[in-house]
Amino acid sequence: MQGQSRGNDMPYKNERIKKRRGLVMRKLAKTMALVLAGSMLLTGCGGGSKPAETTKAAADGSKAETTQAAAQGETAKAASGENVTLTLWADFVTPERTKYVETMVENYMGEHPNVKIEVTPLPDSADDKIMTAYEAGQGPDIFLSSGPDITSHINGEYVIPLDTYFDNWDKKDLLLPAAIETVRQYDVTGNNQLYYIPNGISFTVLWVRSDWLKETNSTVDTWDNLFQAVENMTDKDQGRYGLSIRGGKGGAKFLERMMYAYSGILSVFDENGKCTINDPKNVEFVERYLGLYGKCTAEGDLNYGWTELAAAFDSGAAGMIIHNLGSASNHMEAFGGDQTKFEAIGMPLNDKGTSVNLMIQPGGMTISSTCKNPDEAFDFITYMTTGEPVSEYCQQWGVVPVDQDVLENAKWIDDQPWYESSADLLLDDNTLFYNQYSWLPGHDDIYGEMDTDSQYIMTGEMTAQEMLDKWAAYYQECYDKFYNK
Repeated sequence: MQGQSRGNDMPYKNERIKKRRGLVMRKLAKTMALVLAGSMLLTGCGGGSKPAETTKAAADGSKAETTQAAAQGETAKAASGENVTLTLWADFVTPERTKYVETMVENYMGEHPNVKIEVTPLPDSADDKIMTAYEAGQGPDIFLSSGPDITSHINGEYVIPLDTYFDNWDKKDLLLPAAIETVRQYDVTGNNQLYYIPNGISFTVLWVRSDWLKETNSTVDTWDNLFQAVENMTDKDQGRYGLSIRGGKGGAKFLERMMYAYSGILSVFDENGKCTINDPKNVEFVERYLGLYGKCTAEGDLNYGWTELAAAFDSGAAGMIIHNLGSASNHMEAFGGDQTKFEAIGMPLNDKGTSVNLMIQPGGMTISSTCKNPDEAFDFITYMTTGEPVSEYCQQWGVVPVDQDVLENAKWIDDQPWYESSADLLLDDNTLFYNQYSWLPGHDDIYGEMDTDSQYIMTGEMTAQEMLDKWAAYYQECYDKFYNK
């Protein structure tokens, strides 16, 4: 209505925010329901679960119960006020994230003077380090992960189910039910147990220099336009590259996400159980994308991990990186909060007219089966996954909070552009999610080799077809073994 003051717009803004959040939560629930449906459908494939796996699942559950029971004496001592020491490892942490974790730990210890928590940050190669520690029987009591390889941890009996703790937790209803149910699907033994407590949900996005796009009259709304934009933004004489590629550790994981966004294929396995990794459209993408190395990227990209990737973007050396919302706070700081210089954009439209992202996978916290004080460990987890601690966590990692109170009431959610980006991704009818089958036993074991093979492609020592054929053969073997084919 004309003549209304700007101040009177506030109720309408609040109503819009409330409506948006409701839509986001409904789409989260709908998307996660697809995970549940897919999981139940697959359980019926191949004649159901293997008897050996069912027996092993029962044995695993029994062992976990025994482990918890054995720890009762230790936790009883702790409850009496005796000193307790816990070890906490956190993955993919920057210095800023490390400071956050240490601050939250200090706050918790201030409220629990008998509990000491030793923090170990894992800036890179977290998957390898945690598995090596677990296998040696030296894993941390608590693992804070942005997306845990929970199936490997479950199958290796390295973490304990948290159902009893969760059921008795008075704040359990604060967490999005769809997120909890999604986490339960990582228990592929069929017992539907809860092995970690989720805290936030992330999305893969393009981080782009908005000012460079404007300067070169470029867009990234489609993949073809993106490749053209990378060329347009490259000016080697000025030390400016249109793109930075994650050629080192962790690169294959993001390469997989991008190839499915490019091809528009929505599952790593088709309806007949055939792996789609080496589909011609995926091969085409790898050829085009890794073919940019050295032409529109710096030579150093060959060995870049995510820390170097973010640094290339923040320093003005690269006009685009493909990462997740977790690096948002770094970019805000690097550009002095000037949002005219950068932005987060969803995956470009493919030939099918869709924007495809990785199926939602919440991050969270687990408790090791070797933990002597699981009661105290779980109490710390509840502290970290609700209220102000998880609100701060979500800001540092750039994720959508699972705590519904934070999702509905935190002011920073209204102010931070990357949350708006994630909301837009969820609300856009053209946004679809592909099923990675991350729960498949052995799924992640191939990534290290594919990181290396990606480098061989970049240096011309291997073809995209050769790499993806090898990758597909490995996934097919994992799939066939699981379903007794």
